[in-house]
Amino acid sequence: MHCLIVDDDPLICDLLQHFCSKVDFISNTTVTGSGFESINLLGQHTFDLVLLDYDLPDVTGKEILPLITAETAVIMVTAHKDFASESYEYDQVVDYLVKPVKFSRFYQGVQKAKKYVTKPGIENSLFVKDGTRLTRINLDNVLFIRSAGNYAELHFSNKKVLTLMTLKQLEQKLPDFFQRVHRSCIVNVQKIDSIANGELIINQHEVSISASYEKELMKKIILLS
Repeated sequence: MHCLIVDDDPLICDLLQHFCSKVDFISNTTVTGSGFESINLLGQHTFDLVLLDYDLPDVTGKEILPLITAETAVIMVTAHKDFASESYEYDQVVDYLVKPVKFSRFYQGVQKAKKYVTKPGIENSLFVKDGTRLTRINLDNVLFIRSAGNYAELHFSNKKVLTLMTLKQLEQKLPDFFQRVHRSCIVNVQKIDSIANGELIINQHEVSISASYEKELMKKIILLS
């Protein structure tokens, strides 16, 4: 995702840039402190996400919003609380963050933006070699993935697909709602039913959690909740 940050406070711009750098699906950021310059940038370039302040010295965020295409997600990032309810009248506004902003709240917002700009069934799917066939896998439906040597087993609620791909190779292609919980297992965090005593339950399957991955798993659960 290419993100445009529009805020006249350099410290806020630096913070939002730092937050963006921590999100793997945000690849580029452009920053401006001018409302007029943001309008020019929006006319010259395609952005997937705009982090937009309301109080700008030259043009308000409210005046900029109608100039942003419907394909672009907008997150208002501002101390101006009164505009919150009105901002949602604009279809592309997916979230409203009131300063000061914490990373966990920012991450929730950009997750909404990602869903807004992602075409269903494209980013969350991939083709895997299943025997002699290439089969499209809907990753939203995968419960967990186990390593089987040079193969990976993708477990669904009603079937299992074995593909000639190592867990490491597959992990690089997965969206961020997947998390490794063991050297030989990756789980779909959205499918977890419960966690207790170093194990998690997914659709009646018991999956062990390695101590070295437990902290990252809990961090991912908090961010995606």
